[in-house]
Parts: sequence; structure tokens; C-alpha cells
Amino acid sequence: MRIFASLLAGVLLIFASHPLAAPAKEPRFVSFTAKGKHGIYLRDLKREEVSLWVDGKPVEVGYLGYKDVQTDFIFLIENSPRTAEFNVSLPQWGQVNTVDRIRMSLIGGFFESVVGIGPVLLAEFDRELEISQDFTTYDDQLVYALHKMKPKPSATDRRIIPVGRHLLWGVETLRKRPAKRKILVLFTTSVDRESFQNLGEYKEVLGLYDVELYVVSFAPRITSGMGKTHEERMNRQYFKQLTGQTAGKLYLTGEYVFIDEFMDDLLVRLTNSYTAGFYVTPGDFPQEHKLEIRARDKKVKVTHRESIVF
Repeated sequence: MRIFASLLAGVLLIFASHPLAAPAKEPRFVSFTAKGKHGIYLRDLKREEVSLWVDGKPVEVGYLGYKDVQTDFIFLIENSPRTAEFNVSLPQWGQVNTVDRIRMSLIGGFFESVVGIGPVLLAEFDRELEISQDFTTYDDQLVYALHKMKPKPSATDRRIIPVGRHLLWGVETLRKRPAKRKILVLFTTSVDRESFQNLGEYKEVLGLYDVELYVVSFAPRITSGMGKTHEERMNRQYFKQLTGQTAGKLYLTGEYVFIDEFMDDLLVRLTNSYTAGFYVTPGDFPQEHKLEIRARDKKVKVTHRESIVF
């Protein structure tokens, strides 16, 4: 009995001197934009003016950054028969490839502001993905890569462009990088069947990793009627759900008269984001948690992702 008591006392002493480790906390970084009452992006928010809530409970904001935040960008451009109908664009004959419209809108000074915040990777895709320019902070390298990009009107079957698969590649590439803010910009036509079927998986990945998604979709404005696939009819809803998992936005080009309208808005959003850092305690299995970011001034409109997964 004395031996057992001694052993028990020894075990209790070990546990007392080596308590069970508390669950490890994990840093998370989420980006958001803030507009004042006149619709102007705020550029001077301070950490004490922002509060963050997870599942209705306040969480301490340990970090708040603006343009000084280490940021990585990936731009994915679809270059397939869907965006390149012609071998060469001939505007005088009404023949203009969508991919050329994208190229020209980015060449005209777009990257000059973006690379001032962080490095940019540029890639084009049809059925396969090809890196046109690896991460760089030199806008002239990106412009040169865009100039070299040639339309691919007959590269592959237009029905099998795996948009979601390439999107996941972008998320995975950004996830491995150390930047606090990670932004993925996708230029495409519309969702394909494979990507539509895996919507739930893509939403979960975007909730799990702190990557903000912006999508520019050149899908036809009229999505009803004969000859339209189910995926084309559901295109808006599909990308709305994906960008809604982040602080990003969907631009449907058919809703704008000129391409500069949405490209200007996209540039302003990319270069005027805040990033909040905080800690979470992961559970045994990833679960979705409601996220809310508030400004102390009730007149300020904050746009952020609605949930995170941990």
C-alpha cells in the first residue's frame, strides 16, 4: 500500500510540475476595406478604432496594417478559345479578343501602384496553367510578360477549362508564402462543370486560408434562354459565393459600359485594404466561425469576409 501511495504521489508531482499544455493558438490575418459616409476609402484607421468579433464574442486585434502590410498578389488570366476567339484582334473589323482587352487594361499603368505594395505573380491558363512572370516588384517585367502573351484560339476544348483547379493552385501558392495579406485576382469567362460541382470544397478552402479573392467574369450578360448551359446560368451565383467567402468582389463585365469602370474600382480596392491580425484556438476539426469587423464610428462601412474556418 505504501509503495502504491508513493507511486501515486510521484505521478501527481510530475503532473503538477508539468501541467497539460494549453491548446496552441494560431495567428490569422484578414483584410477589409473601410469607407466613410461619403463613400471615400479611409486611409487613417487606427487599431483602437477597430473591433473584431468571432461567433459574437470580441477578440483582441493584435495587429492592424494598411499599405505597410507585407502583401503578395497573384493575377490569373484565362487565355483560351473562350477569351481568344481570333488569332489577332482587329478592332476596325469588330474582332477584339477578351484576353487582349484584359492585357491592355493591365498594361496601362495598373501594376505601377500594385507593385508598390507587394510582389505580383502573373499566370495565364487554358486547360493547363503557365507562369508568365514569377513574383516581382518591377512593373515593367509584368508589362513585358503581358506584351508577350499571345491569344490561344485553338489551344483546347472550350468546354473543359478547369477554372476552379487553377484557382486552387493560386490559393495554395499564396498559402505557402509568408505575407500577411494575400490577394488572388482571377480573370475568366464563366464557371465550368467540374468547378461548379466542387463549389463546396472551394468555399471551404477560401475560408480556411486567409486569401482574398477578386473575380472579373466576362460571361455573356444574358444567361437565360436557349443554348445556355446550367453553369453559364449559375455563373453569377457561383462566383458571388466564392468571393463572398473573402473580402473580395465579383465584377461581371456585362454590368459595365466601359472596362475602365471596374478596373479602376478593382485597383482602388487592391491598394486601399487594411489587414487585422488576431489569434484563434483551433479545434480538433475545422469548423466555420462567423466573423465581424466593426469600426468605432458607426458611419463607416466595413467590407470583410463573413466567416473563417479553423
